[in-house]
Amino acid sequence: MITRPEFDRFASPNERRAIIREDLGVYHAVVVAAIYDFPKQTQIDSPATFFYPVEKCIERHPFLCVSIKDTHTEKPFYERVHVIDLENHVSIETSKLPSDNLLAVEHMVATILDRPFSPGNPPWRVVVVPLESTRCLVAFGFSHGIGDGPTGTAFHRTFLKACGNWTSIQSPASRMVETPSRQLPHPFDTPERLPISWSYLLAPLLKSLLPRFIASLLGLSVSVSTMDANTWAGSPVLNTPTGSHSKIKVREIEGSHLEKARSVARKHDAKLTGTIHQLILRALDKAVQNPAITRFVSQTPINMRRSIGISDDEMGNFISGCYMVHERVDSSQPLSEANWAEARIATRKLAECAATLQDQPVGLLRYVSNIRNWTLGKLGQGRDCSFEVSNVGVFDIIEDGVNPQARLEKMIFAQPGHVLSAPLCFNFVSVKGGSMIYTMTWQVGALGVPCDEEDQFVEEICSALDAEFGRIE
Repeated sequence: MITRPEFDRFASPNERRAIIREDLGVYHAVVVAAIYDFPKQTQIDSPATFFYPVEKCIERHPFLCVSIKDTHTEKPFYERVHVIDLENHVSIETSKLPSDNLLAVEHMVATILDRPFSPGNPPWRVVVVPLESTRCLVAFGFSHGIGDGPTGTAFHRTFLKACGNWTSIQSPASRMVETPSRQLPHPFDTPERLPISWSYLLAPLLKSLLPRFIASLLGLSVSVSTMDANTWAGSPVLNTPTGSHSKIKVREIEGSHLEKARSVARKHDAKLTGTIHQLILRALDKAVQNPAITRFVSQTPINMRRSIGISDDEMGNFISGCYMVHERVDSSQPLSEANWAEARIATRKLAECAATLQDQPVGLLRYVSNIRNWTLGKLGQGRDCSFEVSNVGVFDIIEDGVNPQARLEKMIFAQPGHVLSAPLCFNFVSVKGGSMIYTMTWQVGALGVPCDEEDQFVEEICSALDAEFGRIE
């Protein structure tokens, strides 16, 4: 049996961006977790219980079989690891946690977000947190260098399906797993998939050189953010960040409020994510007291898998981004037709971005000669947006093979607070027929308020957002 790692391929520009950011210590683990309910006889306090479903994930997903090499260079690459020791990747968290499940989730996810991965091993981990006798949190934490947010939901689809083979779960499973001989999928952000026009490539440069009204007359625009003194952006990026110091809040929107929001949005020809942008703006209007702030800029990661005809079950980085400028709204009044018009515009822009391969912002990264220097160039600068909205969608437990042996109840999605980008990240995931859980993550010192007031500031935003979901009409 071959045990020496085997070269697979070099990282693409967007993969390099994620890998280098992690190597600099400013972004570590994306986390997609789920609360499972297992049969009474399940030993949820034993890592070996979960070896079989994790092994099935390894067999299905090539990105779980690779380590990342030369992360300190401009040419990092992926190596296939032929044997994986599951004891290095699956652990049981036994520390005392709050009795409230969401608080326990919040505490546990916070410990995973900023935890570096061991060099030489595939950069992912599964942390199991027993909650009650048969219920536990299964948290899948992984490097952004091997996947985006939907990579986490793909993991849980495979994991849940494997839990249907209860005989195999109850049988002793080997900790040593031989990986299948499968190459990684081709990267998404190639020139063939993401063509860039000359006008799109040159627009940022020309817009910076020409007066705004002339640039507007010439039709020069590009889907990257435009910030000014009246745009809220928290604090500037630190000159010398000392790693990643993420904080997190976890909140739940009950299923009845979620379905009502979807229904009302449909009546206004909008979708949920476009509507969420408006609800967040209303929450920020309540929390941001500075009257000089008149605008916010959002960035929204877009899942591009369907645009190239691949399944959401495929792990990897298949995302681009959509930036939108929003005028400040008046949250003292109910949602108006003007607010719904903006929700419709956001819905349309997000749909257009998801269906268009030409002139995607992520395609511009291949023109950056040195991504490490470009990343370091953000230090000490203003941020490029006000907040991020990342929605990995609805997990359909019926379609995805739920069975009486193991039941997935809720899901949680989180990422580290951004050191270099949005001061606030809103991360959403829901279970079909159930609730939606969102996390808000941020870096200590990024919000433009004293550090000892950050929790109160975020709590005010979350409470306002929860209230907006409750009274949407």
